[in-house]
Amino acid sequence: MTTNLPPITHADIQRWAGPASFQKGMAYFSRGAIFDPRRQGQTLKARCRGSQAASYQLQATLGPTGIASADCSCPVGAGGRCKHVAALLLTWLDNPDSFQEIEALTAALEKRSKAELIALIRRMIQREPELEILLEMPLPGVETGEKPLDPQVIRRQAEHAFRSPHGDWEMGWGDPYEIVEELQSLFDLAKQYEAQNNSVNAATIYRMVAETVLDNEDAVVQDEDGRLGGVVDDCAEGLGECLESITDAAQRESMLKALFDIYAWDVKMGGIGVGDSAPGILLERATPQERQMISDWIETALDEAGDWGRRAMGGLLLKLQADTMDDESFLEICRQTGRLKDLVERLLSLGRVDEAAGESRQAGDYDLLSLADLFEQHGHGRVAQTLIREQATSQDTRLTEWLKDYAKRQGNLLEALELAEKLFWLRPSVPAYAEIRRLATPRKQWPDLRAKTLASLADKGQYNLLTEIYLEESEIDRALESLERAKASSRYWGGFSLQVEVAEAASEKRPKEAIRLYMQLVESLIGQRGRESYAQAAAYLQQVRDLYRRLGESQTWQALIANIREQHRNLPALRDELNRAGL
Repeated sequence: MTTNLPPITHADIQRWAGPASFQKGMAYFSRGAIFDPRRQGQTLKARCRGSQAASYQLQATLGPTGIASADCSCPVGAGGRCKHVAALLLTWLDNPDSFQEIEALTAALEKRSKAELIALIRRMIQREPELEILLEMPLPGVETGEKPLDPQVIRRQAEHAFRSPHGDWEMGWGDPYEIVEELQSLFDLAKQYEAQNNSVNAATIYRMVAETVLDNEDAVVQDEDGRLGGVVDDCAEGLGECLESITDAAQRESMLKALFDIYAWDVKMGGIGVGDSAPGILLERATPQERQMISDWIETALDEAGDWGRRAMGGLLLKLQADTMDDESFLEICRQTGRLKDLVERLLSLGRVDEAAGESRQAGDYDLLSLADLFEQHGHGRVAQTLIREQATSQDTRLTEWLKDYAKRQGNLLEALELAEKLFWLRPSVPAYAEIRRLATPRKQWPDLRAKTLASLADKGQYNLLTEIYLEESEIDRALESLERAKASSRYWGGFSLQVEVAEAASEKRPKEAIRLYMQLVESLIGQRGRESYAQAAAYLQQVRDLYRRLGESQTWQALIANIREQHRNLPALRDELNRAGL
């Protein structure tokens, strides 16, 4: 048979399928697993005897540059890079004349009479009963494009996607990937209606698909990859596009309600990011009259919403009515929905500072911090300072941090220093110590304060922190001394990491001390046993070797490493790690 298909080679097939699938495909080809080979235009089709099914359906399309696309019904055949497709292509390469040329599907169907087509469809459904539901599907371009869709027909189609034969029947849904694949036919149908300027039917599809997916909320929540949530996102965006061309009030209301239901579902679930575009579409596309209708829906939904849901819906409500509500209505909605920040900001903009302060006293520590920033932005930093001071008796150090930073912004370094000291003793750390130093140095208070702070840490047995502070200040001798006290203390923490830090810092000026610390670590790690410990011990020994070489004591090093090897000659894994490290 003469063909006009582009030539392909073994190398082309191997690049397409990958080396492993290519080799397995060669075995399938050699034993004649490919049967019923056909060619339909640029596409090669066949069946292949498989290991998990009687046979698999497969096809590959050739293009100007070789293999353009492929597909197989086997479990890993999506994309067509499996061993079965490799066998198909090898069969074509070996014997193209074995492929029977067949007509394109559309042309073959057009030649059939109505009776023949009905008989053909019956045979198809007998073989694949799942196909029967497709008989309900509308066919735009064949039926009149103006005929309104029955929403329940679309819903049944969408529900069918959740009842995949490969799914979990006890839970009531199939694999999310398969569900999305089946729903794609409905999206394709919606796009066909949009292309015919029939946005009403397209909107019906988007509305019913979104409603069906959200009705299966357990499946959406347990879909870790978010495929089903993505379907709802697509529905919301599709509804938004349809709203641009639909003017009928009843039709628009059903679409807006669908968008609101998507938004309300996500709020109910705690804001998991499904249908994120829905509230924006409602704000952008709704008319003033429709905004009031949506506001009424929110008012009704607030009765069953929790605290977070009330705040979220309250935010949308404020935006919907922003152009029409007066200040008192705005404030009332804020109080009703727990929108404390919006409430305080509006009161401040109205100059009702005392009232704003009174409302702020209801806030928890976290919310009070953001409210304090609002007061300061409106020029009432002193009021914010008073509010924070009233509540700063709690264990939340963020309030004291705010007071300290406010004092710094006001140039009150003495108060900032006092607060920094308080924070340091609440949660001692090197950064907190450095903050005290920065604030005390300009006032020449640092030498005395430093001595007092270090002495107090020693009295409290805080030798770990003292060691870190001495390292930060490059006081190597004091860090070495403090480390030994820390290790002798029952409160020693930090383990290897603190000792390694001191050893690294001591390497330049106190190399012998660094060697001593590294060797303590080495002995401890070898005693722990295990290859990971041996590898870490070898890394520290590399540091020891380099230090001895720098000191010009290579012979001492050679004796040390020889002794270690001899002492632990019964530990082959240690010997391996030493060899690996070049020791």
